[in-house]
Amino acid sequence: MPTMTTVANGLRILVEELPHTHSVSLGYFTGVGAGYESPALSGAAHFIEHMCFKGTRTFPTARIISDTIEGVGGMLNASTSYESTVYSAKVADIHMDRALMVLTEMLRYPLFDPRELEKERRVILEEIRGSQDDPDEWVHALLHAAMWGDQPLGRDIAGTLDSVSAISRSDLLAFWNAHYHPHNIVISIAGHIQTDQAVAAVLQACELPADTAITRHDPVARSVGTMSCQQAQPWSKPPLPGPQVTLVPRVTEQGHFCLGMPALSYRDADRRALQVLDTIVGSGMSSRLFQTLREDMGVAYHVGSYQIELADGGMWVLYGGVEDDTLSTSVGAMLQILHNVVTEGVTDEELTRVKEQVKGGMLLSLEDTWSIAARNGAHQLRYNGVIPVEQVVAEIEAVTRADVLRVARRLLRRDAMHLAVIGPYDTKDEQTLATMLHAALE
Repeated sequence: MPTMTTVANGLRILVEELPHTHSVSLGYFTGVGAGYESPALSGAAHFIEHMCFKGTRTFPTARIISDTIEGVGGMLNASTSYESTVYSAKVADIHMDRALMVLTEMLRYPLFDPRELEKERRVILEEIRGSQDDPDEWVHALLHAAMWGDQPLGRDIAGTLDSVSAISRSDLLAFWNAHYHPHNIVISIAGHIQTDQAVAAVLQACELPADTAITRHDPVARSVGTMSCQQAQPWSKPPLPGPQVTLVPRVTEQGHFCLGMPALSYRDADRRALQVLDTIVGSGMSSRLFQTLREDMGVAYHVGSYQIELADGGMWVLYGGVEDDTLSTSVGAMLQILHNVVTEGVTDEELTRVKEQVKGGMLLSLEDTWSIAARNGAHQLRYNGVIPVEQVVAEIEAVTRADVLRVARRLLRRDAMHLAVIGPYDTKDEQTLATMLHAALE
């Protein structure tokens, strides 16, 4: 388990000592993302993420920032989600102070240079256009919009062409000032470093006196029902009613589809059962969806499922790219898989295999210093502490066939289903799919 330290200004520092490694991974986990944006500011959190790489007080250009880390063999990255924005670096242990200084500068002293801002605006607009040119990617955004409507979950995290074009420098500065403060940031560090050394380095990077008051805490999350983020939860509304088909005609070589439905919060007691169900249905080469559409029918290369867990809800998605003339049969096969899960549940063999698959995958993911730092930081934002791996393993082991059947029946409802499709189809195809969706799960 990591060591948890809280600085007097509210900044939280998690350090996990891994003396057998030669690297150190660092992450700044900020408790704000696209879920906190108004429609007019859609894309602001993602825009700020980009601008933090464009120059700071000490590292005035993007080239200097990247050279400072990549020049010593390190890696620098960032990502924006609905509830957080994460800035990360991974370096050899001898360069930890350098990486910490760069990340700290990026979050504390971004320049928001007007000329760079206008260049980056163009870059982001091309990023949005690029995703719309890729049906394999766009179909997921189409599902979000169709399912959630005009609210954060229904909008692309990068924003829209109109919103990004209209966001001003003052808008970005106001958003940054409102959310980028110590009480809303967790620094997670894992690798070949000692806790006291890491905390001292953070205080120095943040220009805080060495004798600044700090408090050590037990890092274990005692209750997943508590949130450490100091801000209100993202504004959200229930999803739009289903069943509903949203089809965008486009000349493509494949038919791309996503079937989505509301799912569970990461604080829900059934989240481990859904994790098992998701793996059985669509996660991995042994899943029912993969075995049916790829191995048995031979109509798909990319096929699978995933879930999005948020503070006040979630989303479960099954997707695929199939031969264009097999769309209806492929969707029908997917719906039959879900029907079988709801009516018959899963087998003892599947449950045993998937438990080992989930546990093994989680444990293998913790071989890397960044995976450990990322897990610790994300847990601290979500749960006000880190859930021990042993506890997660025990929760997965405790899942029964009855649990999986219960969560399947809880989520798999016809009136909750939304199907998004992109491909060479017309109104007749849309009507066929709508008929299938209305008859699903009978």
